[in-house]
This record gives sequence, C-alpha cells and structure tokens, in this order.
Amino acid sequence: MRFWKLVVVVLAVLASPLMADDTPWPPELRGAKNGTVTLRSEQFLKVPDSVVAAREREGAAPFVMAKTPPTVELAFHRDLGPEAISRRLWSSWGDICLASDGRVYCGIGDHGNDVGGGARCFIYCWDPKAKTLTQVVDVNAIVPREPGQPAWSKIHAKIDEGPDGTILFCGTLNDGNRAKKPEYKWSDALPGAQIYQYDPKTGKASVFANLPPKRCTATSLVDSQRGIWWCNLEAGDGNALWGLDLKTKQTVFQGADGSLGFNRNFALLADGSILFNGENSLVRYDAGSKQLVPKKSWFQKSHGMRASTLESKDGFVFGITHQTNELFRYHVGRDELEMLGPNWLSGMYTAVCVFSPDERFVYYQPGAHGQAFKDGTPVMQYEIATGRRKVLAFLADVCEKECDYVPGGTYGLKLSADGSTIYVNLNGHASDSVRPASMKTKGFGLCAFAAIHIPESERSAK
Repeated sequence: MRFWKLVVVVLAVLASPLMADDTPWPPELRGAKNGTVTLRSEQFLKVPDSVVAAREREGAAPFVMAKTPPTVELAFHRDLGPEAISRRLWSSWGDICLASDGRVYCGIGDHGNDVGGGARCFIYCWDPKAKTLTQVVDVNAIVPREPGQPAWSKIHAKIDEGPDGTILFCGTLNDGNRAKKPEYKWSDALPGAQIYQYDPKTGKASVFANLPPKRCTATSLVDSQRGIWWCNLEAGDGNALWGLDLKTKQTVFQGADGSLGFNRNFALLADGSILFNGENSLVRYDAGSKQLVPKKSWFQKSHGMRASTLESKDGFVFGITHQTNELFRYHVGRDELEMLGPNWLSGMYTAVCVFSPDERFVYYQPGAHGQAFKDGTPVMQYEIATGRRKVLAFLADVCEKECDYVPGGTYGLKLSADGSTIYVNLNGHASDSVRPASMKTKGFGLCAFAAIHIPESERSAK
C-alpha cells in the first residue's frame, strides 16, 4: 500500500503543470497593473514569532517598530526567455543604480551554464512615475557569441550612472575567479569581463571598455565627480584594485595582485580616494599620491567591510562587517574605528547600506543571502545620533499572502533623492502554491523589485 501511495505522489508531481518547461515564469502577480502590484497592510508592522523569541536572547540588539506602515510596490522580473522555469537559479547579486532622472536600474541572471555559453543575464529599469519594471538589456546579446564562448550568468558588480548619463555595468561568471581556467574560451571580441554601456536615450547597449584579459569582477563603483570606474580584479594571483578613466579609457591605477583582501566591498571617500580591506588592516588608495596607504584600524574578528556608505560631511564611513555582522563607523581623518553592535538581533549578513540625504539615517536589509525571510524580511532604519534600530516593515508575510512570493534578501538597495523611497532588488522563492518542485525554499529562484515608500512621520525629525 505504501508503495502505491508513493507512486501516486510521484505521478502527481510529474503531471503538475509547474514541472513543464513551457510553463510561464515568473508566475502571474495577483492584482498587478502593468506588472506591478501595490501593497498596503498593517501586517507590515507585525513582529514574527521567530523575532519575538530572538529579541529576548542575551546580546540581541534592541529595535523599535515603525508606527505607520509603508506602501510597497512590487514587480517580478519578466521576459526571461523560453523554458525560464527550468533555468538553474534566477538570482540577483549586485548593487543597483539610482539614476539622476529617478529611474532605477537592476540586474538578474540565471546562474546557469556559463562555460558552455548557455547562461542568461538581463538589466531592468524601474520607472517610478509609470510604476513599471522593464527589461532593457540582454547582456549576452551585446557581443555576439562564437561557438564555445562563455556567457555571463549574473551581475555582481554595481550598476552605476556615468558622468554622461549612460548606465555602466559588468557581467560575471558563476565564480569570477574561474575566468583564467582554460575551459573558458575567450576571444578578441570577448577577452574577459567588459564594461558595458546602456544609453537610455537610444535604448542601445554596447561595449564601453575591456577589463584586463581573463579577469572578472564582483565589486565596483563609479566616482562620477572624477569620472573613474573602480573595481576589484578577480582571476589573477590574488585580488587587486583597478581604476579606469571614463574619458580616456586609460588605467588610472592597478594594484599588485594580492594587495586587496576581502574583495566584496570598498568605499569611495570624499576626495576620490578608495578605502578597502587589506589583509591585516584597512587600506586607503590615496587619490593624490596614487599610492596604497595601510591604516592602523582593522576589524579584529572579521574579514572586513561587507557594506559601506559614502563618507559623510563630518568624515565618517558607516557600514556593516562581514561574518560578525556588526555596524561600525570609521573616521577617515582620524583613522578611528568604532564598533556599534549587531546590525539586527545577534547579527545577520548584510550586503549593502545607504545614507539618507540628510545623513541622519542608515538604511539596510539584513539577510542578504536568501535568509531574510526567516526573520520576516525586515527593512531597517538606523538613526545615527541615537543608535536606534527601527524596523520600517517586515515584508515576508504580506508578500507571501498577497503575491505568493517569499522575499529572501537583497544585494541591491538605494534611497530616492528626497529620502522617501527605498528601492530594493530582491531575491526570493515562490510560495508552495505556485512553487515548482525544483525550486528550494532557500530564498532564490524568483526575483522581484520593490519600491518601499516610507511615511514622512517615520523619517522626520522628532
């Protein structure tokens, strides 16, 4: 009897339409208009049971709840190509771009067959006026692929606006450090990672410049004031800082391989210098001397910064550490590092954080690597003057109930120029009612973009 029950279950799974390669993916978003649904709910302010228990543990960082819930606009990344439901792992790994016209650019990929040339990777644009998320670039279509050439499977480096208003981005492999392996067949047209340029005026994307051959990057930023694109070079004999002049397309600086330590974050300072993780201390690339200057400050229990803000007007960089998941502030001029306690409860992996325009708050979302939903997917506001951690919303329960979507975390977060809206490119998975059997409940497989409108009362001076 048990055998036949097992047979019935297996046949039911195989017969499920969710298993068919031609099943549309992403799923339909209930109540959506032009692909976007608007969510308003007091449930955003309900503390999940798991968090109620965790906040009582010794050493857990205290937090308060917002009094007024945000309005959230949510859209799935669409137009994923044929058999999208069977791709390996739709996911987003890099920081997003808030352009000067208010539009937001973000990227996703399928983490698929990069070495065989079968991976997919796309750039999208969120229009805050139309409230639409539109695919604007098929990254692997920019350079026609020759047989046997690799394909980009994700966007891990930051998407940025260049000084001329074009959008700059760089694709990478499932693991950029593999780029030097002989099975990756590079060519003159595709010698390794490339900086691509999307022109919003024409809708066209093209190659802007090449990174050094057979190198890739997962970490970048643009210094728009000085017109320099900075990144960490992978796939050499260690990590190295590299800067490219966006006007001349000439190298500004290239560090020796191995001179950069933990490579997932660095900070742009007010004078154009770059603060990054060395092997045993913070290191500053000095924009004046073009030399690397080791600092005395270091994170004793961590590999270093994982998320960081720009330098504030009073000389501080705020951020969150890797591994220990602690908030910190670093005074650039005094070379002083201060630890500010766990970023969320006992600490949770966080990949990006931003200042509010008035530099009163730091915004972030804990649980980047798919695990945010275990704590309800909190959206955090840290008040610098008081050290108060405030949850603006727990996204998970409302999104699952209203959209069959479980938001799992983010690597890309920006704040609108007026400080009223948090833009987040989300990883996540589908709820059980629409989830294909191949998709695990680990916070990946279904990507979404969210615009979280913060009530004025939650960001005004008290």
